[in-house]
Amino acid sequence: MSAPAAGTYLDLWRARLDRLGASPTLAAGTRLVRRVAPSAAAPLALYAVYTLLLFVVFLGATFPHEAILRRALDPGPAAPISVDLRGVSLGWTLGYTIDELRILSRGADPTLPVLDATHVYAAPSILGLLRGRPFPLSLAASLYGGSLEATTDLGTDAYDVHAKVSGLDVARYAGLRLFLEGTLQGHVNGSVELSGNPTKPMTTNGTLDLRATDLALEAGKLRGITIPDLHFPELRLAGTIKSGRVELPDLSARGREVSVTGTGTLLLSHPLAATLINLDLTITPAPDLPDNLRLALNLIPGELTATGEKKLHLTGTFAQPKAK
Repeated sequence: MSAPAAGTYLDLWRARLDRLGASPTLAAGTRLVRRVAPSAAAPLALYAVYTLLLFVVFLGATFPHEAILRRALDPGPAAPISVDLRGVSLGWTLGYTIDELRILSRGADPTLPVLDATHVYAAPSILGLLRGRPFPLSLAASLYGGSLEATTDLGTDAYDVHAKVSGLDVARYAGLRLFLEGTLQGHVNGSVELSGNPTKPMTTNGTLDLRATDLALEAGKLRGITIPDLHFPELRLAGTIKSGRVELPDLSARGREVSVTGTGTLLLSHPLAATLINLDLTITPAPDLPDNLRLALNLIPGELTATGEKKLHLTGTFAQPKAK
């Protein structure tokens, strides 16, 4: 192609591009692009921040949260329990939602979990995250037909827990069937506040206030021993904990067959089964107490009063209690 012919060809294409650029639609699109495109350092920085935010959002959406939580909550192969969870998602407030969280006794029937919570929500402290730790951590969960609300702060040598439970249906708690047969009914409400060093029970401080209503055990067996049917419309356990010593000034259970009142102390130890017991209890039978239950009451060590009450002193440990 000769030079004049090439020039004519280029002039022709320039004319076509000029006519195309004069199109109202294309002109409006060009003006919009120029308006939103960065033309200085400040808009360019904003675009960089926007890109970074998008990266964080997509990273959070595709991050393997469930696998990370499984590893974080795994107590190790030597622990007597294991943790199982499903349905993990991360919310906009950096809080985790877990559809179901179960704590299982290792080697036991997996259908009988020690703890089974659903709709678990765990929200870390934003200020804590800025310091490199998620605590204090706010927790909420549906638990056996009731609810759990808690705030916990955990460290390498200290912990602080505030928890409140409402409307727990004990009939839904399958973990009792690991060591107790029979039908258990009732509802539990209460609150617990604990703080201290997890490895040093003598540093534990806090308060305890638990109440149960319409508590009943029917057709019960404990390690093969038949337990007479018991019904307690009202039960309360309240006390304070100072330096590992649990003071129980208000221990009462009003029952249809028997009523129990008492006071005393517990001295926390590690493991928990080694906790020392020192309780003074008074068992008052109902006037129409069934014969089988009256026989069982007579077999319990203690002092029988003239009014038919049984007074006993409970000592020993949780693992090996002694009554006299």
